[in-house]
Amino acid sequence: MKEDRNILQILRHSRHDWLNVIQLIKGNLTLKKYDRVEEIIQEIVNQTQNESKLSNLNMPKFASDLLVFNWVNKNHFQLEFEVIGDCVDLQSYDERLLQWFMEFSNHLNESCERYGENHLQLTVELMEEELPRFTFDFHGSLQEVEKINKFLGNEQNWNEQLQLVESYINKEEFYITIQLV
Repeated sequence: MKEDRNILQILRHSRHDWLNVIQLIKGNLTLKKYDRVEEIIQEIVNQTQNESKLSNLNMPKFASDLLVFNWVNKNHFQLEFEVIGDCVDLQSYDERLLQWFMEFSNHLNESCERYGENHLQLTVELMEEELPRFTFDFHGSLQEVEKINKFLGNEQNWNEQLQLVESYINKEEFYITIQLV
């Protein structure tokens, strides 16, 4: 029963997003801004391709949480993602990566300035003969940088599957790369 309500809620959010996109296209057509209509359509194609690639990584828990992240969580930041490279089977990382990401996003949410324009871009890099990398690129306003640093410095957040590669953090932006090992 609860799952049915969750599905309905997700469908409602999806429908709302699509109506917004259609209104954008319609408005730009009315204004005869055909170049902008092309841009909007290309953005939709790119987003759909990234959603498809994410879904094909064989990480159903992580992928489904990312796909609905902006709809079901009350965050002070917007999440976007992109998947670069050919899809690989990452099933063995699914639960651990989801757990890490949820803890990380909770710390980020607590650190973000409320009602600010905060944006987190996640890039999944799947390059041949390299370990998969997840880069988190944040732009916005952080009130508690130390909270993020403390989370990253906590050895309990890293194990034989996840490894911190690099990080740079200040009050307006951060860049964090983790690697699956």
